[in-house]
Amino acid sequence: MKTGSVFIGDQASCKAFLRSLSSSYVYILRRPDGRPFYVGKGKAYRVLDHENEARHPNDYRSNPFKLNVIRKIKSAGDRIIYEIDFVATDEATALAREMFLISSFKRLHEGGPLTNLDPGGGSTAGNAPHSKERHSATLAGEPKDNPERATLNRFVLNIAPMRSAIFKPVGQFIPKPTQRYPSKSMAPTLRQAAAIVASAAANGVSLDGPCRIPRRVIVDGVAGFVENGVACDILTSGLGTILSAPDPADELFDLTADQARQSAGLVGFRKCVDVGVISADSV
Repeated sequence: MKTGSVFIGDQASCKAFLRSLSSSYVYILRRPDGRPFYVGKGKAYRVLDHENEARHPNDYRSNPFKLNVIRKIKSAGDRIIYEIDFVATDEATALAREMFLISSFKRLHEGGPLTNLDPGGGSTAGNAPHSKERHSATLAGEPKDNPERATLNRFVLNIAPMRSAIFKPVGQFIPKPTQRYPSKSMAPTLRQAAAIVASAAANGVSLDGPCRIPRRVIVDGVAGFVENGVACDILTSGLGTILSAPDPADELFDLTADQARQSAGLVGFRKCVDVGVISADSV
């Protein structure tokens, strides 16, 4: 997609360019290969704030997908490409351009590369990964009478489509110790892998090698945990082992490098790059 591209370059050059601006602008953060991963609107040096946020995140408000991608880029010794797409004379025009770019590039759940959680334009409307009409009556949807569960489900649906919830809110469900099913055998599944990848994304854990994935997550201020059934499935299928804890919500999935790679492969390596849990050069 062709963009306005008033400026494109590294952080230092972008900072120099911004000194001449006093109005709102719309910006694009791009991966080293040029693919966009975030679109935003701001003034002054707003476009440059994200790298600092990745170093010092506010766990209750930060967008983990965006921050994971930034951390992966930095840990690989690469640089973010900064693009100023559009300089606006008024706020409304900037918001409209932001929304247009997000809808054009598309977000993770729409099959695109953007980590944006909402559609832009100064609105949080439309941030559901799938239509409410389609999912509101399902376990994996966004129940209007349970906003905490809806928040957790929305996060997971950015990673993979689910027919039932894999995160449960703390306080609404009782976490039970993870145990292998004694008389059951199964192969690793997308649902199991999605739980691992989603928790890795929420907790900023890399799947590029051996790792420990918490059952406990915090998403947009909502505390949750990998639900009991899928946790037992992970152990039974051999996709991971479990490190027990007095509170089962504090258990850790212990994965070898091969198990982590298998989880990423089930979800899709490109998707895992896009949510920032594996490096681009590992695909």
